[in-house]
Amino acid sequence: MKNITFRKSLTAAAVAASLGFPTLAVAQDAQTDEAEVEVEERIQVTGSRIKRVDLEGASPVEVISAEDFEEQGRVSVADVLRNVTSNSFGSFIPSSGSSAQSQSTVSLLGAGSDRTLILLDGKRMAGSPTLGGSSVNLSSIPMAAIERIEILKDGASAIYGSDAIAGVINIILKDDYEGASFSLQFGRPEAEGADTKQLSFTTGVSNDKGSITFVYDHQERGAIFDRDRSYTAPSMEDTNGDGVISIYDETVGISYYGATLENPNGGLAASALCDDLTANVEGFVGVLDQGSLLGGIGGGEVCGFAYSGVSANNASTDRDSVMTNASYMINDDLELFARGMFSRNDSFGRYAPPAAPYPGIAADDPHNPFDVAVDGYWRWTDIGARDGEVTDYQQDYMVGLRGYFGETAEWEVAYHKARLDYRSAGRYYLSYAGLAYNNLYDIPLGSEEGVDNMRATTYAEEQNDFDHYSMGIGFSAGSLPGGQIQHYIGGEYFEQSFASKYDAQSEAGLIGGSAGNSASGYRDTTAVFYEVSLPVIENVNVSAAYRYDDYSDFGSEGTPSIKAEYRPTADLLFRASWSKGFRAPSLSELLAATSYSATFATDYVACREQGIAPSDCQERQFDNLQESNPNLGPEESTYINAGVVYSGIDNLSVKLDYFDLEVENVISAITVQSLINAEYGGVLDQIESQYPGVNLDRAPDGSVSGDVITRTANGAFLSRKGFDFEIGYVVETGFGQINLNSTTTYLTESGGDVYFGGPKQDFAGGPGTPEWRTQFVANYAVGDFTFNWTTDAIADTAEDEYLDIADGNPENFRYKFENHNGTYVTHNFNVSYTTDNYGKFTLGARNLFDKGVVYDDAGFWISDTLYNAGHIGREFFAGYTKEF
Repeated sequence: MKNITFRKSLTAAAVAASLGFPTLAVAQDAQTDEAEVEVEERIQVTGSRIKRVDLEGASPVEVISAEDFEEQGRVSVADVLRNVTSNSFGSFIPSSGSSAQSQSTVSLLGAGSDRTLILLDGKRMAGSPTLGGSSVNLSSIPMAAIERIEILKDGASAIYGSDAIAGVINIILKDDYEGASFSLQFGRPEAEGADTKQLSFTTGVSNDKGSITFVYDHQERGAIFDRDRSYTAPSMEDTNGDGVISIYDETVGISYYGATLENPNGGLAASALCDDLTANVEGFVGVLDQGSLLGGIGGGEVCGFAYSGVSANNASTDRDSVMTNASYMINDDLELFARGMFSRNDSFGRYAPPAAPYPGIAADDPHNPFDVAVDGYWRWTDIGARDGEVTDYQQDYMVGLRGYFGETAEWEVAYHKARLDYRSAGRYYLSYAGLAYNNLYDIPLGSEEGVDNMRATTYAEEQNDFDHYSMGIGFSAGSLPGGQIQHYIGGEYFEQSFASKYDAQSEAGLIGGSAGNSASGYRDTTAVFYEVSLPVIENVNVSAAYRYDDYSDFGSEGTPSIKAEYRPTADLLFRASWSKGFRAPSLSELLAATSYSATFATDYVACREQGIAPSDCQERQFDNLQESNPNLGPEESTYINAGVVYSGIDNLSVKLDYFDLEVENVISAITVQSLINAEYGGVLDQIESQYPGVNLDRAPDGSVSGDVITRTANGAFLSRKGFDFEIGYVVETGFGQINLNSTTTYLTESGGDVYFGGPKQDFAGGPGTPEWRTQFVANYAVGDFTFNWTTDAIADTAEDEYLDIADGNPENFRYKFENHNGTYVTHNFNVSYTTDNYGKFTLGARNLFDKGVVYDDAGFWISDTLYNAGHIGREFFAGYTKEF
């Protein structure tokens, strides 16, 4: 039966990858072993719809098995993928208080999560509605349900369509499982917070007619509160000895949103009651200097509030998932398959009491030392700490038929349905309507009635419905000297309906400490594609593919690819590929309502006016209105890959691949920083003229006045060039077997533009942009014991960057990088003991040597997700698994 031998070949390939064996050689051994069953067993590997004999092909694919998850000590799918070396930078982790606090993403080559396509059993996963429907939330995927993950390190829009620009991640779920297993694990960091709990149960039955597999998975990760880490807990110190403490420059976890007023003469002023608040209300820290982050223009003082004494930094997650995978052979040539997956993920985050403007503080108010009404920046402590409670529901179903006819033809039709329903509630926010009501009827703000009137609960519902129909047929037709020509013809149709609905008070701008605007949209896409594999001669194969996608909202796109393989010997493979790709603008980028953000940027223009050098110019906050753009078109990319695979020495495999990715017409926000950089070079008017609606104005004193208006547009640039290197070696000894594997991704170029549409620059080695990442895994099995060691290393990165004016020509602007932070290395270790009757016991430690976080020269924590292992700290864990 064809499907049984197919499964056997896939299993051989997955085991080869998980044990670190030379994959090319093992795949060939698998072919030899299966030769008596059926000539040339073929497997399907991510990056092609045509099944092939060898695991290694024209495009590099990294395989991570479920056993690898355990050996590396990973706690979730997101944790696994964040630590692969090709996830260079830019992924997202659950962050307390954020609208996306329950979300986790991956960003291959640091190109962005919306340029990394995520598949589930070869079918496109629906994007998170919280992330605009374009990026997949990895927190929704049950770890226990996964058989393996295949990471394609090549462009693949010609095969899969939009988003497959920097690569493809195919998450393959368990099926054909026989028996039952139970697994339990607990983890506890030495530092407070981020405790983990994991529980899973898997069972299944399988026979010649079919199989059914069931998985239940539960995972928890506790929150980390700012007060429980020394570098995020509230602190302040006069580090420069000038007799005053400047907020943000010399403080941690303290905000000017305490009891601060706008000085009618310029700058800011502390409330006249600041000392009284400091003595009687927890969180207030007294009068501080205005500091450079707030602009410094006009000078002034603030009344600070220590928000990090209350807030959480990392949000908690609590997920329950179930998955069922089934197949049934209706007859020898027809198989029914189906899958269902449901997950619920609850997340909790906390912010300090609402920080929101206090408009029109009367002249006779005891807080106001001036003789006119002024606006204030207020901490509404009586309302209480803001809690964010998020619940994500995700359903994913698939049903289909696959069959065989003739000597070579295989066909498949499938319907795939996904519904993502995310809901978030924010408690104890400020109601401006309630504040106005109190003022109208002279109700004291601090009274029980006044506080109740001002308390508000925010609510948002976000949905993404995804309906996907697919069909395809693979067959042989014609021949060349190297063998039969393989073809695949197929088509897809999918519909996406996206909606983000906020409560009416938030939309009306009547909630302090929060913001939100509703948006909705619909699109349908029709695609047809063709792929052909041409065995030119016995050891040379050339393949080509073309796909045409027609979108209902912005138009159509055609994408080709050409790939070649040359095998001069059985142990040596040379490969190369060229492909075009595209990314369709997301519905939120096209249709989202204008939203407010407090955006950080460095105002080089204001610093120039004050005689401050660019290298000394400090970052500050700006009021920013962010707009969508209904006229966006697709991004377009070119990906070139060339490499070699060698396995001619026993137990050794070596892979080296060069990649070159360039993306044009990049969909990107014209940010506040872009506008400032353009203004610095004298080309702001050109940008504002080219992109109507974008705007940055300045007051007579040189400060930015009002809201900076930004929007998304086509026109930015992105490039990634570099090498992937992998080496695996198996050592056979009289005292057990040692498996060694090392993978490195090295970026020789990480290109972008200095300002939107402006000069291009290589940012590799800059802040948050490491040139390389390496992972080393060692596995030693002896008797009933297995010892596992994993080392993750991240290259040094610059701490500081500033705009270099060069000759004053904006076309020659470049960022300069200074003060590099050292290479960041963490280690995981665990040991497992397997008994004959009582299951397997595991003990281990993540971040074994307690590698800490990274600090800048001023002693402040660099909160980049690259270094999150140091934020959690050393974590001990214990696990137990029993198979029945």
